[in-house]
This record gives sequence, C-alpha cells and structure tokens, in this order.
Amino acid sequence: MEIANQFKGLPMESLIGGPLKAACDANILMAQATSSFIKDVGFLPERDAEGNILPGAPRMVDFSFEKPGTDADGNPAIDLVKLKVPILAIVPIPNLQVNNVDVTFDMEVKSSTSSKDSSSKEASLEASATFGFGPVSGSVSISGSVSSSSENTRSSDSSAKYHVEINAANFGLPEGLSRVLDMMNQAVAPRRVEQYKPDENGEIGRDENGKIKEKPVLLDAENKPIEKDKE
Repeated sequence: MEIANQFKGLPMESLIGGPLKAACDANILMAQATSSFIKDVGFLPERDAEGNILPGAPRMVDFSFEKPGTDADGNPAIDLVKLKVPILAIVPIPNLQVNNVDVTFDMEVKSSTSSKDSSSKEASLEASATFGFGPVSGSVSISGSVSSSSENTRSSDSSAKYHVEINAANFGLPEGLSRVLDMMNQAVAPRRVEQYKPDENGEIGRDENGKIKEKPVLLDAENKPIEKDKE
C-alpha cells in the first residue's frame, strides 16, 4: 500500500472543527456567566406584574469617611462624609473569552519492505553401475543434490500526534457597561455630611459601643450648616 493512501479517510473536519466549535461553545457559556454575574450581583431583584424576577435598581454599597473641617465659627471640626457607590464599580467582573486556539496534528508513516529469495528445495540422486568387457571391468557411481529456499519480509510503522492548545483571557468591562458605570460614577456624590466637634484626642467622641455621642450639624454641598438635629 502506498504511503499516501494512509492519509485517506482522516476526519479532518472533526480534527480541526471540533476544537473550534468547543471554543465557540465555551465563549457562549462564559458570556452567559458574565451576564448572570452582572444581573445577580450588580442589581437588586424586582418582580413584574406576572411575578417574573427582573433586574431592578443598581446594588449600592455604603461608604463613610472622616475628614478635617471647620465649623461656622472657624473652629476645627470633623466632617463625616457618607456616600453610596455602585457595587459593579468596585468588584472585578468576570469576562473570560477564548482568544487563541492552536490545533496541531502530526502523522508519520514509516514503511519498509525487504525480500530475500533463496532456493530451499532439496533433491538428491545416487546411481551406480558396473561393466565388463572381457578382461576389463569397472564400476561407476553418480550422486548429487539440489536445494532452494524463498523468504519474503515486510514491516510498517505509523504514529500520530494530536495537540490542542486553548488560551483564554479576561477582557475586562464590556464597553457598554463601562460607559454606564462612568455615568453612575460621575453622579456619585456625598449623600450626607455630618460635622462634629473633636474631643481632646482630635477624634469624634464615641461611647463604649462605638456610637457617636454628639449630635451632628448637617452640611450642604458647600459645607454650610443646614440645620441642627433636634430630638
């Protein structure tokens, strides 16, 4: 059999198309995982009139921090700033995609044929005769052998290697979601600013349970007092 015939019938469409289809299916699954993460983690669930669960308002995280300030009389004070930040802006969003598929198929066929011919047939002949003519007599003997042998040897060897290498990477935020988060981040502003008089240690006075002892003075966006809390 010729070596070229060894490659006939190979399912090349499966060898090449199989890994590519698997990579495509994997991208679909990973896109669905990204969509589910954004919907379940980034938004609060709401039910419509038919009872179906839909994404609602963005899920927000409360932050607060202290910064030095001054009160209306110019005395040192501590401002406690409270704000809300979208959770999608502070957690990594999984967005894995297959970005490279490398298919390598190597097939090697080795064929060797050796033939050895020799006669292995064997035959022998022996004959003898005597003769005499008057006072002359004698004998003749004949012997002989023939041998032949035949030997035919064939050997073949074939090997194949099939290697598939797939690489995936996190592509970060989708472009559309990135723009939405940019608009949300621009809208992030302090929801409430409370001003306190510092204690002797320069801190906001708190009780043993960590609660603030003093009642705050609320400030507006320009850090001006709005009103004092009343009981």
